[in-house]
Amino acid sequence: MSKVPERRHAHAKLELKISCELAYPLSTKVILLVKDSRTQTWLSTPYETEVIVNYSKPKFVTGIFVDYYFEELQQFRFICINVNKPNNPDWNAQEVIGHLDYDLGSIVSSAGKKVKKRLTSDDRSNNFITVSAMEVKESNRDVAIPCSEYHKVLSRANEDGTYDPVYKSEPISSVNPLWPEIEIKESTLCNCDLDRALRIQIKNDKRNGEHVLLGQCTLTLRELIEETDTRSFQLRIPTGFNGHAPKDSILTVVKVILKETPTFLDYIASGTQINLVVAIDFTESNKDPRTPDSLHYIGNKENDYQQAIRSVGTILEKYDSDKMIPVYGFGGKFHGNLSHTYPLNDNFENPEVFGVDGIMDVYRKTINNVELYGPTNFSPVINHTAAIIKNEISKGEDVYYILLIITDGVITDMDTTIRAIVRARKLPLSIVIVGVGNADFTNMNILDADDKPLELQEIDPLTDAPVTVGRDIVQFVAMNEFSTDAARYSLPKAIMEEIPEQFMFYMKENNISP
Repeated sequence: MSKVPERRHAHAKLELKISCELAYPLSTKVILLVKDSRTQTWLSTPYETEVIVNYSKPKFVTGIFVDYYFEELQQFRFICINVNKPNNPDWNAQEVIGHLDYDLGSIVSSAGKKVKKRLTSDDRSNNFITVSAMEVKESNRDVAIPCSEYHKVLSRANEDGTYDPVYKSEPISSVNPLWPEIEIKESTLCNCDLDRALRIQIKNDKRNGEHVLLGQCTLTLRELIEETDTRSFQLRIPTGFNGHAPKDSILTVVKVILKETPTFLDYIASGTQINLVVAIDFTESNKDPRTPDSLHYIGNKENDYQQAIRSVGTILEKYDSDKMIPVYGFGGKFHGNLSHTYPLNDNFENPEVFGVDGIMDVYRKTINNVELYGPTNFSPVINHTAAIIKNEISKGEDVYYILLIITDGVITDMDTTIRAIVRARKLPLSIVIVGVGNADFTNMNILDADDKPLELQEIDPLTDAPVTVGRDIVQFVAMNEFSTDAARYSLPKAIMEEIPEQFMFYMKENNISP
């Protein structure tokens, strides 16, 4: 598996706000437990709300701050307790009103990032809890500062009165230089403080490496965004500085624009559906499913195919409102006919099954009826999925698809698969390939394209170089790199960590707003 850069879109910090509707007034607070993915046990956390005394509809001011990871199944237990022993700090000593078990992915993908559910309790009381998630944003805004009027340095003030540079332009040789627009994160520019002092210095680069200060001015972002017209600032040399400000030197700043940059969660909360498509390899290199050395053998524990399905499906089904998932087989003979896009539920009109359990069910049934065959071709299922997506888009659906291909073998249609990926790269699609067994997966790493852009076997007449694919939509993971129990814990992250970045690249490339 290739190393990839940090996936900034896969992570966010959320504040969970909680309220309750109780059958009668109580002194209540809510505490949070989390489920350990390895041990499947509930663990205590330091996170809890304040106590609201003698009220039936408490709305807690204290929020619970958690880290969100797209590639993880984050399961929480919200326990609502009646604080009937206020002098005892142990929540276990209090009366439990009820609890809610819910995963974070389902909360953020719900309408308004909010869920209201009945509290589970022994007496089946009519008590409800509402949990809403709000993304805590350092700042979503880019500041665009067009300037006109040598070398420009933009710095922000520190608490001790010193300044740190946050932007430096390229030098321009002109009496009246016109600099291109600056685009910088609001958090970088002023730490999201509109009144923080900003200093702009104009310097002249000398050949000996020195920079002569031609003048500077101080302003704030608030000053700039409150003005609708072009603003001019007198450039001066402050006391104690060596420099020379030409007479009547002016820095002109055109209207500043704050650009709101959407996040991955903004798209999810606005209704973008993430749909999973699963394709399973039934070629004969997997060996007879009835024998223990087969990769399709179903014994006392899940085989690699089942583990890959569960690792991805358990997380992604939370983002799909109807949880209906198309499942295909390729490389096998199904009812005597070789196919590379065979619906495992035998329904060509509607190849979908319900959730991960549905995938597991049709997979187990297929194993008993399929004839493993070959070859290992990916392009048919990629093209088939692309056609589904085009049809969804034509109907105005707001969708993003993830095609999960689980395979054991060396791909036999490399060139046509590359072409299929090239055609699909303009669609809202990510392709995840999970390799099982110990085959040579060199071609899979080529398709992954983390280290080298995917190339077509043809020459661009303009550049006299191979045609390359602009957008990377493929992620490959080899299951044999996660053979230990500890490593299995990291499998979902490895499989899906590139998806949010690919998702956001597609949205930005196509100017699609939430």
